[in-house]
Amino acid sequence: MDWETVASRPGSFSKNFGWNARPGLALLHEVIVAVFYNGLEPVRRGDARRIISDNFSGDPLVPLNFFFYNRIINASNYVVPDQLVLQALAEDHSEDFDYLAISALNFSRVGIWHGARPFQSHPAPWARSFVIDVLYEDGRWNPDKVQADTIENFLDRHLIHKGDNTRKFATNLNFIYQHSGVLKLRSSETESWWGAAVFLFLDRAIMDGEIDINAPTASIIDFLDTENFWALTAVDGHRARYAAAGIIDEYRDLGGLDRLNLETEDEPAAQEQNTGKSREKHKSPQARQSKDLSLSPVQRVFIQAQRQVRNRANVIFMKAIYEDECAVCGVRLEVDQKHATYSEAGHIKPIGDPINGPDHLSNLLLFCPNHHKCFDHGGIWIDPGRRVIRSAVKDKSFDQRNLLIHKQHDFDLQYAEWHAGYFGHIWRP
Repeated sequence: MDWETVASRPGSFSKNFGWNARPGLALLHEVIVAVFYNGLEPVRRGDARRIISDNFSGDPLVPLNFFFYNRIINASNYVVPDQLVLQALAEDHSEDFDYLAISALNFSRVGIWHGARPFQSHPAPWARSFVIDVLYEDGRWNPDKVQADTIENFLDRHLIHKGDNTRKFATNLNFIYQHSGVLKLRSSETESWWGAAVFLFLDRAIMDGEIDINAPTASIIDFLDTENFWALTAVDGHRARYAAAGIIDEYRDLGGLDRLNLETEDEPAAQEQNTGKSREKHKSPQARQSKDLSLSPVQRVFIQAQRQVRNRANVIFMKAIYEDECAVCGVRLEVDQKHATYSEAGHIKPIGDPINGPDHLSNLLLFCPNHHKCFDHGGIWIDPGRRVIRSAVKDKSFDQRNLLIHKQHDFDLQYAEWHAGYFGHIWRP
């Protein structure tokens, strides 16, 4: 996307949606659950607008034009499921949902529909630019920059069409950033929601036709880099590139868009939301529980996705606190001219069959690639009694080196005991 050519217009975001009626973005969560009452099925945009108007306060165009994803199916307008919808249907409202929803706003990709003006498919380039140009500093967000005056000054320089008072627009944007709580993150490197944000971005970029999920992982990561994805989600780009590679692979393993059962050829079945009776149920945040609708497929896909995301979050956390330093040799392996570093998180007690060790931080250490492979084969081990690295290979340069564990890493020596015993090493209890 050539963002320089996208007109910066305030649009319907200058209208009030009554966010303060709920904690965080719980109101948006309720709206999504109501609109996608039948599960992961596309919903006619007109029906979605009526559901929101009949059951919630505030202008329905705010969620429809800035948070939902729109598609034309068989010449009709629909809003369709993506990772944001999947998270709302599968879990109760949480901070992770709020962070993901703010990502949807910052990504500024909401699809197309009949009657939309060209710029509406990318409705919030001003939010995107504010995050990239003002909020993001040295691989993290500076929340001190989120103030109505700062945003207003930024908008005065960047909004091309100022149909509404920029002060009102700036206070609305400031409010949603502050109200969502997303700014307390500063950095997302240790947050499990970040993997879900990768999924959401891939969903929307693929539906926009900007990337092919079957393209090489490196080219997709380059696209994320070009689109300033790291800045938009508050992560350090050098470190996040490696984490993103695994998440992209996991996205493919889960079927990409196929995990959402998106309709692309046949028109979806008529939505039950058309009846006043079902709309009445949407008034309750527990509406989905009052209908005999099994969400087990949604839950299963979500749990699979979140498990992978959580695993990747552990890796990001390890890389962040140890700064890619190998537990064995202490080397930070530089891999390019920009001095980016690389490491691999390894399980001390393997997690696969038949051993089935836990996939938890307490069972992880960080290695350079060579020593990761050596550790997996027992050529390197840990003396749990003395907390030192031991070598069973010819290279003794790291033998007796102290095992240094970061204070934020709750490493459990029982897994080092298991590893030493499994490979027949003698150690002192």
